[in-house]
Amino acid sequence: MNRLKKTGLSKNAAKPFSIQQKKGFSLVELMVGSTVLALVLAGSFSGLGQALMIEENVQSSNFAAQLLQSEIDEIHLLNWTEISQLPRTGSFDPEKNFSKVPLRNSICTMTVTSKSSNQKEIRLQVGWTDMRGKSHSQDYVTYYTRNGLFDYSYRVL
Repeated sequence: MNRLKKTGLSKNAAKPFSIQQKKGFSLVELMVGSTVLALVLAGSFSGLGQALMIEENVQSSNFAAQLLQSEIDEIHLLNWTEISQLPRTGSFDPEKNFSKVPLRNSICTMTVTSKSSNQKEIRLQVGWTDMRGKSHSQDYVTYYTRNGLFDYSYRVL
């Protein structure tokens, strides 16, 4: 008792804190905790949605590049006569070389332009839409010349 008087503490203040005195969280504490949790979860799901969209765009772009390269390789196997008979504008079928085309609403076009009597410009383009409906496209251009590299390889080999 003497010690309590020296420190200036009352009799009630000297009692140790009991866990039984506190029954749970207050309503304010619960609301603050729930708000913080909701903000963290909303940010996580937003980031996840962005990551999925980026991943789809990368995969679609890679597939479009493979599709265009495959079609260019086939064009390089044609001789000058076959190149000359290609229509000025047209389309090509992506399922000719690929069993599954993972592009939404894909459009594959080919444009052949005469640069001179011995040279053609061949432009291939693939267009598609992503999951948000935004349009994307990728194109390749090659030049084919009579008696040029690809025509020469076709005639000699």
